[in-house]
Amino acid sequence: MDSYAFGYDTSTDCGDYYPFGCAVDLDPDGGFIGGQVGYNFVFNNGLMLGVEGDYSFASLNDNGSETFGPWGPLDYEISDVDLEVDQMATVMVRAGWVMGRWMPFIAGGWGWAHAERDVTSSFPAQFTSSDSAWHDGWVVGAGTEFAINEHWTLKGEYRYFDGSNEVYSVGFAGGTQYDLDIHTVRFGINYNF
Repeated sequence: MDSYAFGYDTSTDCGDYYPFGCAVDLDPDGGFIGGQVGYNFVFNNGLMLGVEGDYSFASLNDNGSETFGPWGPLDYEISDVDLEVDQMATVMVRAGWVMGRWMPFIAGGWGWAHAERDVTSSFPAQFTSSDSAWHDGWVVGAGTEFAINEHWTLKGEYRYFDGSNEVYSVGFAGGTQYDLDIHTVRFGINYNF
């Protein structure tokens, strides 16, 4: 499975002390590659029901900067804030309809995404802080498979991952809470036993 993804995080908490750091909203994007296993059962009328799990190594990144604090020249500046999603996994059920060589399908289930947050500050002193977390949440998707022959199929799919809110303990603001959501467009090739 070799694909492209883009996501966004939404800051929902400015930490324990507001003047010392609200979050920088980031929209990570990039590619990922991985594999999947699953089982499909096709009924005589063409209805397909199945289950699958997948795991991917990812490289979704974004960074930004912001100035915090209401004190003019004494503002506390976050010189660099970076977010990287490096792993993703899902477990899903599928339902589809076999139409000759084509099989459109819908899918839904649960997913996980691992992200790391890095902050480098220039005031009041130079420091770097980082933290990581697993976001989990529901996943929905839709796509189609095309049968090349009896064993090999090509697959294209869109998925939306609605990740959980997680607190990253970066800087000295008492941690900031993030809601990570990811859209993925996936292409792959499957072997059917």
